Amino acid sequence: VMAAIVGWAADRGWDRHPVKLFNAMLVAEIVMMAMGFAWLALLIGPEKSWQFGVVPFIVGDLIKVGLAASLVPAVWSLLKRP
Repeated sequence: VMAAIVGWAADRGWDRHPVKLFNAMLVAEIVMMAMGFAWLALLIGPEKSWQFGVVPFIVGDLIKVGLAASLVPAVWSLLKRP
């Protein structure tokens, strides 16, 4: 699902703009977290799944999304040069 969301955004040229790409990647990340939370909530309950399956990963995932959203357009600009 994440690949479909980010791929959809890339097909529309959002991979050339860091802010647009960040937004698309953030939506994909939220969808992935929601799916993981829902599945884990069925297994161990919603309170524990939020505490152990979502919260510990929020900061790291935001950092990764920010880095990726800034690096992808930079790489595209390098590839354009002869």
